[in-house]
Amino acid sequence: MINNTEIFLNFNIDKNEINFFVYEYLNKKTTFSKNFNFLNNYQKGNFINNDNENNLRNIILDIERKFKSTVSKINLMVERDYSTSIDLSFKKNFENRNIKKKNIEFLIQDLRLQLIKNNPDKKFIHILIKKCLVDSEEFYNIPIGTKCKNLIIELSFIYLSKKFIKNIETLLYKNQIEIKKVICTNYAKSLLDVEFDELSVAGMKVINTSNLNEVYILSKEVAKPGYFERLFNIFS
Repeated sequence: MINNTEIFLNFNIDKNEINFFVYEYLNKKTTFSKNFNFLNNYQKGNFINNDNENNLRNIILDIERKFKSTVSKINLMVERDYSTSIDLSFKKNFENRNIKKKNIEFLIQDLRLQLIKNNPDKKFIHILIKKCLVDSEEFYNIPIGTKCKNLIIELSFIYLSKKFIKNIETLLYKNQIEIKKVICTNYAKSLLDVEFDELSVAGMKVINTSNLNEVYILSKEVAKPGYFERLFNIFS
């Protein structure tokens, strides 16, 4: 693993292009960038071929030579022209009690589990709070601690095909590389302050949890008591 860096692999589905870039924390910028066109019929989900494997391996070797360290984990970004999300909402009667963080966590987690059950072919990678209504008053974040009768929360669940991710995992596994985080590039770009900024900046905004309205999913194995300082973190 290369210390003090984040390595990104962006798949641009519509352009059949792969972008590699390395962001260095110390320099606060991208210090390595390289692209290649991949051979693929996306509808068949076929990325495993000699050309793609060789191109991928050559770039990984370039990164390892530049940074004099082994690449073992990368962040996978996926970009496409159309949206892949499911928008849902739920309503909760609080009976004039305070809105509590643990209640909201439970409700969103329950909704997420139902989605997973009903969509076994999809991997949900981002959960976004679009807005909420507290007794008909509109908010763009959830006013924890506020008393209300009724609360409605509108959510957007961004997903990717599990088959697609599995194929990428297989391609990377041949180079002894694991996926650290899966990111929707289109969503990451929406967080940019400058429209034509580098993809690495967009990826870092997701990694650094820049969007206060994103619900973050943590596994039970890595979560630690006292870690949940942000508004929402849900155990997967």
